[in-house]
Amino acid sequence: MSGSYFMAWQVRQAVAFGGTRSVVMDSNAVDPLADLPGAYETAEAAVQSGNLEILFTHVTIDELAAIDDLERRRRLLILLISLGRLVSTGAFIVGHSRLNFGRINDDTKSVAALRSGGTRHSRDALIGSTALVDGCALVTYDDRLAARARDRGVKVMTTAELLAEYGFIPGETTQVDKTGPERPGIP
Repeated sequence: MSGSYFMAWQVRQAVAFGGTRSVVMDSNAVDPLADLPGAYETAEAAVQSGNLEILFTHVTIDELAAIDDLERRRRLLILLISLGRLVSTGAFIVGHSRLNFGRINDDTKSVAALRSGGTRHSRDALIGSTALVDGCALVTYDDRLAARARDRGVKVMTTAELLAEYGFIPGETTQVDKTGPERPGIP
C-alpha cells in the first residue's frame, strides 16, 4: 500500500475497532460543518458516541471571532464550541499566544518549521504545534500549513476526509454514520 492509502487504512481500522480519533481544528476547517448539509450532524454523532474528539485553540476562536459577518461569525463559533474542547496551544509565541492558553515548548525547530522561518505564519504554527504536541490529526484546508505539519509527522486531513470516516458523503440528503441509525441532513 502507498503511504497515504496506508494511513487512511490505519485510520479506518482505528475507527472500526472503537478507536477515538482526536483532531485539532483550524478555523478554515469549521466552514464545511456549517455549509454542507448533514456535516454538523455527522460530526456531532461521532463526538457524542466517543469516536471523535475535536480540539480547538484560542487561535481558532480568535480567527473565527474576526469574521466580519456577525451571523456567520456567531454560527461558526457556536458550531465549534458545541462540538469541541478548548486546549492550550502546543507552543507559546510572544505576541501571538494568550497567557494561560499556550504551553511552553522547547521544540523550537518544529515551531520554526511550522512558522516557515518568519513571524507571518505564527498563528498557523500554534495550531500545528498543538496537533504535534497532543498527537492529534490536524484538520485544515491551508496547503502551506498542511505541508509543514506533514513534514513534522502530523497526520493532516480536510473536514471532508474526517467526516468520510463517519459515513458522510457530501451532497446526499441522508447520512449514515458508524454510531447509529440514518440521520436526515439539513437542507
